[in-house]
Amino acid sequence: MARAKMTERAEARRRYRAYLQELQDQAAAKDAQGTGDLAPASPTAAKASRTTPDQVVRPGQKVGIFSAFKLATRPVHYLDDLRYAPTLILKTNAIWPSALFSIVALAYGLTRTDYNDSTIGFLVTFALPMMPLIQPMFAGFLAPRATWLAGLISGIISGLCLEILIIWWVTGHIANLPADQNLSATQFLSSTVEVFLTGMTFGAVLGAASGWYKRFLTLASPAPARTQRSASKKPAPRRSTARR
Repeated sequence: MARAKMTERAEARRRYRAYLQELQDQAAAKDAQGTGDLAPASPTAAKASRTTPDQVVRPGQKVGIFSAFKLATRPVHYLDDLRYAPTLILKTNAIWPSALFSIVALAYGLTRTDYNDSTIGFLVTFALPMMPLIQPMFAGFLAPRATWLAGLISGIISGLCLEILIIWWVTGHIANLPADQNLSATQFLSSTVEVFLTGMTFGAVLGAASGWYKRFLTLASPAPARTQRSASKKPAPRRSTARR
């Protein structure tokens, strides 16, 4: 009885593999018809197409520099990325570190009372510049996807903090402000538009570049030893408990 059950199971597995093979052949024939090739796909051609698939990179696999350069480039899906924005902001670590950096820089700038303070130059050229550098870079590097959107959002937050700091300084909360820094209403409006347009554009570009660089490093760097060890450990085959 045990031998008969094992034979039936082996036959069932053989029929199931044949069924899967038939489905793959039918799918290959439909793909060939969809591309204009009306000739039926032969088993030899189907087997050859399966033996030369497109390059698929497994997790932890190392590829060449040129292949990594090409594979790190991905098409941008703007609508899907915009729908992903709530998840990107609320459920990932892409936005809050860069936002926290901008807020801390703003809080520090609000405590300065002298424009001749040496840290003022650090604030306006490094922490909260018109073209933000640190915030979009970190946002794009930490975002799991939609890296351009993460950089754009971080650029908006940085520009908003810069505008608050400018308003605080111009309204007389800092001493020794140069005369050319006193902005009129028209100049302030044009400055605000310039800050946000520059921050959004530069942030989106830098965020996308940072995300590409992260993917490039992941593809070009050697596989971690832990991944290699886990891949080398294969589960032992289960031994049949049927009695002969």
